[in-house]
Amino acid sequence: MARPGSATGKFGWLLVGVAVAAWGCSSMLGYDEVDFGEVQPDPDGGAGGIGPTGGGAGNGGAQAGNAGNGGKTGAGGGAGQGGAAGGSAGAGGGAAGTGGGAAGTGGGPAGAGGTPPGPCTGVVCGSNQHCEPATKSCVCNPGFVSNGADCTPAPAGDPSQHTQQDVCDHWAQGHNITDPSPWTPGPNECDPGTLSQAGITDTLTRMAMFRWMVGLGPVSDDPALNQMDMYCAAVSSWNPPGGGYNPHQPDPSRKCYTPEGANGAGQSNIAWGSGHPAQAIDQFVQDNGNETTMGHRRWIFNPPLGPVGIGYYAGGGPYGNAECLAVFGQSGGGTTPTWISFPPPGFSPVEIVSWMWTFHHSSGVSNATIKVTRQSDSADLAMTTMPLIQGFGNYPTIGFNPSGWSPKAGDVYVVEVGGVGSGTITYEVKPVNCP
Repeated sequence: MARPGSATGKFGWLLVGVAVAAWGCSSMLGYDEVDFGEVQPDPDGGAGGIGPTGGGAGNGGAQAGNAGNGGKTGAGGGAGQGGAAGGSAGAGGGAAGTGGGAAGTGGGPAGAGGTPPGPCTGVVCGSNQHCEPATKSCVCNPGFVSNGADCTPAPAGDPSQHTQQDVCDHWAQGHNITDPSPWTPGPNECDPGTLSQAGITDTLTRMAMFRWMVGLGPVSDDPALNQMDMYCAAVSSWNPPGGGYNPHQPDPSRKCYTPEGANGAGQSNIAWGSGHPAQAIDQFVQDNGNETTMGHRRWIFNPPLGPVGIGYYAGGGPYGNAECLAVFGQSGGGTTPTWISFPPPGFSPVEIVSWMWTFHHSSGVSNATIKVTRQSDSADLAMTTMPLIQGFGNYPTIGFNPSGWSPKAGDVYVVEVGGVGSGTITYEVKPVNCP
């Protein structure tokens, strides 16, 4: 099964790239182009590094009877690792020898202390949990609930049964940003820096919201994948697509290249210019410019998705920032419905109903057809079928675009999808204005 990774855009400057890594396949798809918009890089400063251990004591002077050479000055201790104290001062120099050498000079000063450990250092959390720095305690990831011993996916329910209030509440909560500047730069330009736990949580919240809307469970992140994708984001930010260059296969000659970053680029959705890692999730779901694949959306809506890796870098490059989202994980929990549609059955914010429609079915969509009828006047509304390249996520998918009409809040659209599974699938799409 082909396993592509990619990128797309909606907020700020963004780009779309599509890469293919494969099980038993080594093909690579080309990236698609989209429009750009301006975004500024994050100006925050970086954290200090971890210093070496303290210096040794100074050597004493020579023995009496010789011309007494001065004792060697003790070297200053470096920063103590993990916040420990630096080395002690060097020992004093030797006493003056017989015949009159001067006393050795004193040792160097004690080394400076290192960077203190974070509040969650040493805290070990279970699956689908993370340590909350403010409380130094483990809490469930967004979309998961505690069962007393662990955290399990909250039921997504049938999208057609979601109330309008539920949908609008999830939409608002999913777009809440708790840390607007989640990235801290490292000591040099190509250091990937650090992404705050709040920034990671904001991103998982956004993903959980979109997956809940289509009837899927939430996802968790993996620290090792996060670290890999931090390096991916650094090389991607400085090297977006252009001139035939595919950012999912970064060349070793490229600025800020690392093997870790290249590994992440080959298995991640990549977005440019989002301004925040959570905002990139909207980019991936809208997937502007990827009308032949809708690959980023399909990875986000892959039912078994998880864990993911979240990397974000805002230290420069043509578009200021980039996000890498590792999407090849296949061990996520939650439901595995036979089919998924976007926009989903039932209520949806009118913004997303104006995006390209996709229908995902576990048994195939090669013969799928669509009919859309406006309920208020029984008008049949034209839809353009958009065949998609397959191999993105587990479900074959087809796209449809409204042709000559635009969805409006308050209208109800009856959708009939034929040629899939054992018969026609009928549902209603209800766009609403969410405050």
